[in-house]
Amino acid sequence: MKLKVDRHRFIMNELKIEKSVKVSTLSKKMNVVEMTIRRDLKELESEGLLVRIHGGAKLKDDELYNEKSHEEKQTINVSNKMQIAKKCGDLIHNEDIIFIGSGSTNELIYHFIKDKNLSIFTNSIDIFLQYRDLSNIDILLVGGRFRAKTGTFIGHFANKMMEDFHVSKAFIGVNGIYGHKLTTANEEEGKGIHIILENAMQKYITADSSKFGVQALYDFYHIDDVNAVITDNEISKEIKDKYESKII
Repeated sequence: MKLKVDRHRFIMNELKIEKSVKVSTLSKKMNVVEMTIRRDLKELESEGLLVRIHGGAKLKDDELYNEKSHEEKQTINVSNKMQIAKKCGDLIHNEDIIFIGSGSTNELIYHFIKDKNLSIFTNSIDIFLQYRDLSNIDILLVGGRFRAKTGTFIGHFANKMMEDFHVSKAFIGVNGIYGHKLTTANEEEGKGIHIILENAMQKYITADSSKFGVQALYDFYHIDDVNAVITDNEISKEIKDKYESKII
């Protein structure tokens, strides 16, 4: 990898996935001497893109996730989220018993399954309201303590209900994918999501390409333990190669 611009792009992609990198590892992956890597890291640090540490570099702390409001999320990356929703719709068949978690991406699944005969469980008031008047869909809303920022029911009572649910497929949104950890901005939401995933035969994560390399507050599951991460077509080749068969 001779061109500096290509090396810099590769380094930043590695950081987006792993959050920290080692000089020795980068040297082997790019087939360049460690002195060149150190010089690259110094230049990237001067541009404010990373922080050098002993033996390597890490992503700046201000790259960590800052949760947006539900209304803000609904206006971001809409076309990419619609791609994901379509892929989810293709995985959902008549008579399926499914769980759909909260999130602006998951709300778009409605357009691709509203004519199917389904049983749907959810802890999202917004998801519930989408399907409540459809006679072909049996919709059940989990109760509990209401978290207004995401329109989600959380806490002890919600978790107790979800422990009794067993679904064929679960579709769960994330705030970030950090390395191989699936993360969310709220611990209580994360605990509920974990319960549902444990009780689902097929586990699907919905995440647009901007979610990769993002660390939110709470790690709720491991990417190796889900069937797939459903994402959009703008995902980089580096990230796709990183997660290999997990990407749809």
